[in-house]
Amino acid sequence: MAAITIPTVTSKIQEFVLKNQFKKFYSTFTQAIFGVQTKAGRPIKCHYWSSNPYSGKCTATCPVKNEYGTCISGNVCAETGLSIPSDYVGPMSECRKFHEELFTNTLKTVKICKNHAYEQGCLPKDFRGADIVNSEKNPNGNYDPDGIFSDSRIKNNYPVFVLADGTYFIGFSMYFPAMPVYTVDINGHKGPNKWGYDIFSFRLDGSFNNGISNLTGWTYATEKGGKTFTQMYDECFK
Repeated sequence: MAAITIPTVTSKIQEFVLKNQFKKFYSTFTQAIFGVQTKAGRPIKCHYWSSNPYSGKCTATCPVKNEYGTCISGNVCAETGLSIPSDYVGPMSECRKFHEELFTNTLKTVKICKNHAYEQGCLPKDFRGADIVNSEKNPNGNYDPDGIFSDSRIKNNYPVFVLADGTYFIGFSMYFPAMPVYTVDINGHKGPNKWGYDIFSFRLDGSFNNGISNLTGWTYATEKGGKTFTQMYDECFK
């Protein structure tokens, strides 16, 4: 009986702890981003569209993809054949300035790894990127080793911002990321260091008039038994 009960109780305790850590991360991060926007006194152009104004007018299509299905050429509008508008997914001209204010001045960031985050200790030793996790779940899948939030990209190219409480954020693309997409480990280097348990991905959504308005889950990987950002949010707040 004990052999059955103890693992169950331990799992419930871990789940309870992780939910509280998720709540803390969500509260801290939302307060920070809205604080930056309030300080600016206007909507900040660094978000995806909550409701895309190009819907029905321009459908993005990629003319050239690699063997993994990743686009390696600029997207074009299927309706016209022309390049998609620069703000097709959202206005992002102020992302660099926004991220500087967010991570340098607002959040309690104690360490920034501009690149090579794994070598510099910003990532835990057992960290694995989305491509590796997805390959383990589905060995027959075809996952791009150079794709978004892949193991190689995260460990060598993406910036990582470590907060005073150990929470760290992986930014998409270059230093002070040019797009508002993140992967967060809500308890830092502590275990389990698994996607869908303490590692989640999300983006910032908003509108032209209001700027950044909310965090939206964006799933790149979820390990067995884990939850998506949206599922975790619903269980914590709804």
